[in-house]
Formats: sequence, C-alpha cells, structure tokens
Amino acid sequence: MNLSLGQPCSHSRTKRAAVGWIAVALLLACAAVPVRADEDHPHPDEDHPHPASDVFGRIDSMLQELKDIMGLGPRLPIEPKTISKASFRKLYETRMKQSQQPRELERELLFLRLFGLVPEDFDYKKTVLDLLSEQAWALYDFKQRELYLADWAPAEALEYALLHELVHAIDDHHFNLLKYVEGASESEGELARLAAMEGQASWVMTEWAMRQSEKTLEGNRLLAVATASATRFEARQFPVYDSTPLYFREVLIFPYTDGLLFQDELIRRLGSDGFKRVFEQPPETTQQILQPSLYLSGVVPEAPPLPEHRLPKGFKRVYDGTFGQLDHRILLEHHLGDEDRGELLDRWQGARFEIHEKRRTGESLLRYAVRWQDSDAAREYYHLYRQICERKRPGLALVDRGSDRCEGSTAAGRVVLEIDGNIVRSIEGLPL
Repeated sequence: MNLSLGQPCSHSRTKRAAVGWIAVALLLACAAVPVRADEDHPHPDEDHPHPASDVFGRIDSMLQELKDIMGLGPRLPIEPKTISKASFRKLYETRMKQSQQPRELERELLFLRLFGLVPEDFDYKKTVLDLLSEQAWALYDFKQRELYLADWAPAEALEYALLHELVHAIDDHHFNLLKYVEGASESEGELARLAAMEGQASWVMTEWAMRQSEKTLEGNRLLAVATASATRFEARQFPVYDSTPLYFREVLIFPYTDGLLFQDELIRRLGSDGFKRVFEQPPETTQQILQPSLYLSGVVPEAPPLPEHRLPKGFKRVYDGTFGQLDHRILLEHHLGDEDRGELLDRWQGARFEIHEKRRTGESLLRYAVRWQDSDAAREYYHLYRQICERKRPGLALVDRGSDRCEGSTAAGRVVLEIDGNIVRSIEGLPL
C-alpha cells in the first residue's frame, strides 16, 4: 500500500475535518501487487536484510523511466528510508493531535451522524489509525520531503510502492504538493486535488508496470477501468478497511480509483500535457474528477439556497459546507444499496448544508439543499432522499403535504422535505 502524508488541514467554516485527516490518511491498494502484509513476512535482521535495500539500488533507473513517461524528473536528491510500524503509527498520532481540536472532531462526527453515514458509537481516531496500520506500505511526507518504505511490507510490493512515491516526489519538486493541497478553499477542492495527485501517481505506476512487458495504458480505457476495479477489490481484502463505514472507504479509495480514471482521460485528450495541467489548473470539485469534461470546460457547481425557515431559539450554527457529487454517490449507496445511479448523479449541480446546535440540550438541526440539472432529476432524488430520511431516523414516517412537500417527526425532532423546481431541500431536527 502507498500513502502520501501531508500537513493536515485545520477546520474552517467550509473545510470538513474528515478531508483534512484523509489528506493524512490516504491509502492505496496496489492492484498490480495482489498480496497482503501479514505475519508470514519475517522482520529483517542481519542475516536476512530487508529487500528494500535492493529496491533502493534501482532508484536511478526508475527515475529515468518516470522521466520518459511524465516528461519530468527530480530536482533534488531522493533518499528513501525504511520506517517501522510503531514509528509510523506514532507519526500519525502526532499529526492527528496537531491537526484537530476535540470540538472540531465532535462537529465532524455530528455531520456524519446527521447524514446517517456512521453509527452513534463510531470511533473516528481509532478507525483511521487502524486503517493506516493495516494497509500503508509506503509514504511520501510532502511537508518534510521524505520518502519512506514500511519495513513490514511484503517484498513483492516494494518496487511498486517506491515507484508510486517517486512520482509524488517528482511532482513535489516541480509543483510543491503541500502548497497545492492547502491551496483549496474548501473540502471539495481539497479532495479533488488529492484525487488529481494520487490519480496521477497511480496512472504512472500502472503505465510503468505495463511497459515492463512492452504494453501501455495509453489509449486503453478498458485497462484503466480494470485497474481501478482491481484496486477496489484488493482494498476489500483487508479486514479493517472492509468493516469501515462506506463513507470512509469511498473517500479513502476515491483519489486512487476515480483519480486514475480522471488522469487517464486527460492523457487521452491532452497527451503528456495532462501531467502538468492538473497542477497548473487544479480541479475544484469531486464532480470535475468524476466528469473530466466539466474540468476541461471549467464548469463548477452552484450551491442552492438553504431552506427558508426561522431557526428555533437557542440554536447556533456550528458547521457548514458543500456536499459534493461524491458525497451524494456515497449517501445513496450507503442507505439504498449499490444500484447504478450514475445517470442521475451526472445531473447533480451543487449542494450545501448547515448544522445548528443547541449546546445546552445537545439538540442538533440540519439544513440541506441540492440542485439538479432538471426537475425530473430533482423529483427522482426527492423520492430517494425521502427513503434515506426514514432509514437514517428510526421510527420516522414522512407524510405527504401536497405533491411537493412531506414531513414527519420522531422523538429526535421534526423533518420537513420539499422540492421546488430543480432544487430539493430539507430541514431536519426541528423541535417538536
């Protein structure tokens, strides 16, 4: 597994904390190396040195091959090191403490719970650390500009893991990855940039592997799709990852799978200029990653106005932000299953949310609005989100109040859902 380590982004009004941590916690299931790290791989000692020493000796030739693929080479020396599992976990624990305040984590968990994406007892910090300990085989720290290979990684994975991280190092030398990721104004842009960055490294790693057998990924879209699918399959072979809520699985794997397909489309349309374009003109949303034509034409979603409703006394806004196309894909699959809804999602045009809280009582209120390309798509989503509301709030039954509005209540509060042309809005958790 390969992973890139950057400075975690602090919470702000428009940056969701999860993406800040995922910027630290990104993982890659190497589709080209379908093996898993386990106790069958002995720890290196004097009589059995770690195979990383052999891989490190091939760096110069690997860098030349990368230059042939990307048209870019390193500007600084690259001296990779090995890192132990204990040191790795300690490094991430330290970064997490630096990146997140307890109150910010509470708000992020509240966001996930209000959309029904994690259970009430979900342990955020432990889940992230367990994922990393299970899967990470390499990392590039683009704050310190240091490259590490895990000393517990299986020998079969090392060459691919190193290759992937060398791509990050080269990109960092030319485009400053820390500045690149932190340059996004909100979570959608941050995750889109991570997808561009990881997607490029994944595409180049796959192309490098293809060239070893005199083949190429260029012009072979089916192979790119198969690679992305294999990466998803391999990730599911890891118990911690497979048991993690869908939201985390999808946001973690998205940069490597959809990011790879995004990079593949840019190479098809722009040739080698596609490598530089993603850094010189960063994608702004996950929608642009999922629909590269929108990236190339500069189309960005427009968030609709939130429901007009006088807020109850004592409630204060504590969190807000955009809710992107990827978020909606996850939301629909989490609650309604993995049926293909790509045609509907391609007509998504923007969404946002606000969370209000009454600290004295612990009550919380969600305001949410999503815009669709047309009224037919909005109507379809209106009925889907109605089902989602009833599933994420046990005991809720929404009753029609005309064709464009429904409402209901539970002990946790009242829910009002409405459709207005091509916009669907909800307000959830109103006091009874």
